[in-house]
Amino acid sequence: MDNNRYCVIMAGGVGSRLWPLSRKHLPKQFHDLLGCGRTMLQQTFDRYSRIVPKENIIVSTNIIYSQLVREQLPQLSPDQILHEPSFRGTAPSIAYAACHIRQLNPKASIVVAQSDQLVLKEDLFVETLGRGLDYVAEHNRLVIIGIKPTCPETRYGYIQVDDRGAKEATGSLYKVRTFTEKPAYEFARVFMESGEFYWNSGIYIWNVQTVVETLSKLLPDMMAEFERLFNEFPNRDERRRRIYEAYTSFPNAAMDTAVMERADNVFLLAGEFGWADIGTWDSLYGTLPKDVDGNVIMHSHTIAYDSHNNVVSLPKGKLAVIQGLEDLLIVDEGNVLLVCKKGCEGDIRKFRNDVLMKLGDDFV
Repeated sequence: MDNNRYCVIMAGGVGSRLWPLSRKHLPKQFHDLLGCGRTMLQQTFDRYSRIVPKENIIVSTNIIYSQLVREQLPQLSPDQILHEPSFRGTAPSIAYAACHIRQLNPKASIVVAQSDQLVLKEDLFVETLGRGLDYVAEHNRLVIIGIKPTCPETRYGYIQVDDRGAKEATGSLYKVRTFTEKPAYEFARVFMESGEFYWNSGIYIWNVQTVVETLSKLLPDMMAEFERLFNEFPNRDERRRRIYEAYTSFPNAAMDTAVMERADNVFLLAGEFGWADIGTWDSLYGTLPKDVDGNVIMHSHTIAYDSHNNVVSLPKGKLAVIQGLEDLLIVDEGNVLLVCKKGCEGDIRKFRNDVLMKLGDDFV
C-alpha cells in the first residue's frame, strides 16, 4: 500500500438532525446506527483501511469526543487524533489536518472522509478512491467525489459539472461549474434530469501542497496563523496548546462554501458505489430493513397493530406496543422521548434548538 496516502476522518459533529438519538455527549458517529456491530466511525475506519495504511489515518474530532475516539479505535496513536477545542466548521479542521500531515510527509495525497456514510459496493469504492488518490499525486487539483443521482433527493447538495470537453483522461473526472445546497424538489428533479449534476458526497481528495496553497489563498489569516504555529513550536504538546488558544479566532467556515465554491481548480470524480449519507431520520428509514408494514424497528422490541411506515428507536431491552400509527418517528433516548411526524427533517433541528433555549443542554 502506498505510504504517501493519508486519510482524515471528520468525526467532530453533533449530528443534530438525528436528535435525540444523537446527543452532544454521544453523537451519531459513535453509534451503531445500521445494527451491524460496528459504529459509524469504526465502519469508516475499516473502509479506508483498505485504501490507506492504518498508521496514516487521522481522526479529526472535537476535544470532548477524544476519549470516545480512543475507546472505539484503540489502535490509533496519539498523533493520529487531532482535537478541535471548539466547533468552528470543517475548513479550520481540514486546514489543521493538512498542516499536520504536511509536516509528516510533504508528498502526501489525502482523502478527507465523512464518518456518517453508507457504502454498499466497497470494492468499487476502493477502486474509485484509489484512482482519485493516484490522480492528485500528479495533478494540482481539488477533487470531490460526486454521486450520480438516482432520485430528486432534496437532502443532498448538488454539483454541476462541465460535460463539454472537460472530462479528463481518468475516465470520469469533470470540471466543476457550480454548487447548490439542498434544492427544492422541482429544482432537484430538473438537476437529475439534466445529467449535468451529481450529489455532493463531501469526500475530498487532493495532495497536501495543493490544499495548503489553496487554503492560504482563500483563508489567508487563518493559514498564516497555522503556518506560524507549526514553524515556531516543533514540540507537539506545546503546539497543540497554542492551537487551542488560537482556534476560537478562526472563521466558522464550511470547506464547501469557504474554499471549494471559490477555488478555480475543483474537479469532480464520479462514483457509483451505492452511497448514502446517514445524517437524518429519513435517510435511516430509507436504509434500514423494514417489516411487512414498512416499519423500521431499531435496537428494541416492538409489537405493531395496524401501524405502517413508522420508525421506532428505543433502548435495548425495552418493548413498545403501538396501534393505529402511521408515518411517525418514535424515539426514546435517555431523558428524551420524541414523537413526531416522519419526514420533518427541518423540524428536528427546531425541536432541538427550542429545547436547548428553554431547558438548557441537559436534553441535547
